[in-house]
Amino acid sequence: MIGIINLLYLVLIIGISAIGLYICYHILRYSLSKQNAVITTFVFATLFLFFLFTNVILFFRIDWDRLLGSAGSFTSFPSSYSR
Repeated sequence: MIGIINLLYLVLIIGISAIGLYICYHILRYSLSKQNAVITTFVFATLFLFFLFTNVILFFRIDWDRLLGSAGSFTSFPSSYSR
């Protein structure tokens, strides 16, 4: 189960990275001033990589065994209804 979660997260990270590259391309391609395009792309890429890196760090700090283990012990009926 944890492998599936990591695989889905990898797909998400690849998709977000592709979107970041798409944005950088359009900033560089369609900007009116090349100097402003380079500065804007640098600022965007720096912030993008910072937030992506912190997201990855926080994702891998999640204790999936404990989180999924507690979800497996959940019952849908309260204990007062058991006979």
